Amino acid sequence: MYLGAHVSISKGLAAAVQTAVDIGANTMQFFTRNPRGGSAKELDDRDIDKARRLLNIHQFGPLVAHAPYTYNLASAKPEVREFSIRTIKEDLLRIKAMQTPYLVLHVGSHGGQGEEAGLLLVVQGLQEILPTIPEDVNILIEIMAGSGTELGYTFEQIQKIMAACADHPQLGLCLDSSHLTGAGYNLADLSKVKTEIEKTVGLARVKAMHLNDSVFPVGSRRDRHAKIGEGYLGLEIVKALVCDENFRKIPIILETPNDEDGHAAEIALIKGLIRDC
Repeated sequence: MYLGAHVSISKGLAAAVQTAVDIGANTMQFFTRNPRGGSAKELDDRDIDKARRLLNIHQFGPLVAHAPYTYNLASAKPEVREFSIRTIKEDLLRIKAMQTPYLVLHVGSHGGQGEEAGLLLVVQGLQEILPTIPEDVNILIEIMAGSGTELGYTFEQIQKIMAACADHPQLGLCLDSSHLTGAGYNLADLSKVKTEIEKTVGLARVKAMHLNDSVFPVGSRRDRHAKIGEGYLGLEIVKALVCDENFRKIPIILETPNDEDGHAAEIALIKGLIRDC
């Protein structure tokens, strides 16, 4: 199993990989650039080579990059959409250089113009991005909790986006256990949730998972991550997720409110759960 956490690459990719190693991980997630802005450090080939050596030594699985929160393909503001499209294209090239196959992307928020209008803009943005996507790189649309005017909180919405993009083979799905809970998907009945995924997006398109407990209950339409075992999911549901055969070979990323020591403890806890699968 590939299990890791979100880590900072402010000190470089190699330092981030070493942090992941230190907490017992064999994968990791990182922001492509400042998550609240548009600035990005110039890539350092020597740093990338050092990181790649570490990844090979420690037998890491695929890495996951996360797009900044400022991107919004659904925005009613043309300048926001233009910025999002341009920087997503840049990010895809950056993660290609870092040999990272997955870019997790939030669908965005329609800001009051309505879900259909917002989804149409998302499709138009992706239709501009996808013809330029590098080989061996994928955009993973993340399921959201549906807070406010947030889009992408149902598998049907995500399926609609993918279908309008001709089911592009480099589009995939990133699950998030806290978001699923907020959106109304009851993970206590995991088989039912998996059936809904298969009927819409398809389980084969699930390429990564954010593993977080939830501060809020099922159907709250609120998104707040809790530490593993300390929210409405609990260890039984977490164990069911990490032991499920459909998720055993994808990167599972912790985004829980923890420091490095906390993530190390959670990784050890989850490894213990996996041993009892």
